[in-house]
Amino acid sequence: MSKISKEGYDQIQVIKSALDSMYDKLNKNVFTKNGKNYKSTNLFTEVSSEFEAIAGIVEMSSAWEEVA
Repeated sequence: MSKISKEGYDQIQVIKSALDSMYDKLNKNVFTKNGKNYKSTNLFTEVSSEFEAIAGIVEMSSAWEEVA
């Protein structure tokens, strides 16, 4: 099991809040040019795998043992 200080855990919670805020800003459709036409694209789908990786680590940190 990983270990983390209280200060480290607090910083991870700041990262979680930032991820939530970025998700809210990116989870919308925009139109992008596709040749001569435009297509609707959801911005979040372009970065969802990166978000999942970071969010997974943030979630696991709640189970880490606190060190003094």
